[in-house]
Amino acid sequence: MFKKEIVRGAISISVGVVIWEILTRLLLENELLIPPPSSVLRTFWTLAASGKLNKHFEATLIEFAYGFSTACTLGIIIGYFMGMYKWFDEIMDPWIATLYSIPVIAIVPLIIIWFGIGMLSKIIVVFKITVVAIILNTAAGIKNLDPVWLELAQSLRLTGWQTTYKIRFPGALPYIITGMRLGVGRALLAVVVAELMASNAGLGYLLRDSSETWDSPKLFVTVILLAVIGLVSFNLIKRLEQRMAPWRQSAEWSSEA
Repeated sequence: MFKKEIVRGAISISVGVVIWEILTRLLLENELLIPPPSSVLRTFWTLAASGKLNKHFEATLIEFAYGFSTACTLGIIIGYFMGMYKWFDEIMDPWIATLYSIPVIAIVPLIIIWFGIGMLSKIIVVFKITVVAIILNTAAGIKNLDPVWLELAQSLRLTGWQTTYKIRFPGALPYIITGMRLGVGRALLAVVVAELMASNAGLGYLLRDSSETWDSPKLFVTVILLAVIGLVSFNLIKRLEQRMAPWRQSAEWSSEA
């Protein structure tokens, strides 16, 4: 099944690239608007050979990975306790609402002033933007657990830890995975906005530089690399769900699909 997904995805992307190349060659004379894939590929090779692309890609990837993984870890823990204990949910609710309502464009300058333009400020921005979605989805998953499963745990005389490990987390897993998927897009948005506003490295910095110099192929290289990070992250989360809850995959798709 996994190989079929890769083949189908590769065919889909290949067809899209071919159509993109043909249409830009036939309909557009100026590459400033939409460069053909061949020009984007040449620019990618030039940037990669010079070492600049590796530097910027690595900076963004580290900021994204650290911020997102921290948000997932703390978000699941906080969301679990919010779903389990009403008093904790009431304490955290105004803080979560406040954190969620503050636009990223408003909080980034403050974080940069406090923590500088280095990697730490970008990680904090990614964490701030991502953690709320994971907290809320985890809490919703814990709260909406079918009472029948909890009655089953009591009848089996499971301990609190066993109930959490075998009943609550598997039951809340679809909600947690949804929160993580939503968090990927928000994390990429956060890291790009932070790098656009103040940075000396990263894909957001490269995006700003290519926009200021009207370099469309470089701009497309940056956008494609951001899309690759998102695509890989989505697939890793999907693999995680299949590993932790294989019954969901078998229930949703038939082997002939």
